[in-house]
Amino acid sequence: MRKKMLLLAFALTAAASFSTSRAEAAANYDCPQCVTYSNGSRCCVYCRCNGSGVPIFCTDNYCPPEGGD
Repeated sequence: MRKKMLLLAFALTAAASFSTSRAEAAANYDCPQCVTYSNGSRCCVYCRCNGSGVPIFCTDNYCPPEGGD
């Protein structure tokens, strides 16, 4: 009986962790990172953020510094 309960506990834990990771993945969203220059123009880089707003990845594009250096 103990082995069955232990196996059930492991199975429920595994199922819960799988559903949690899928829920977090579904919460990812587009979150462009933008820079506004003094002349009013904007440059944005495409990024993808997790549910907490932390960027997971961004494209290799970049915004040049003010003044073009």
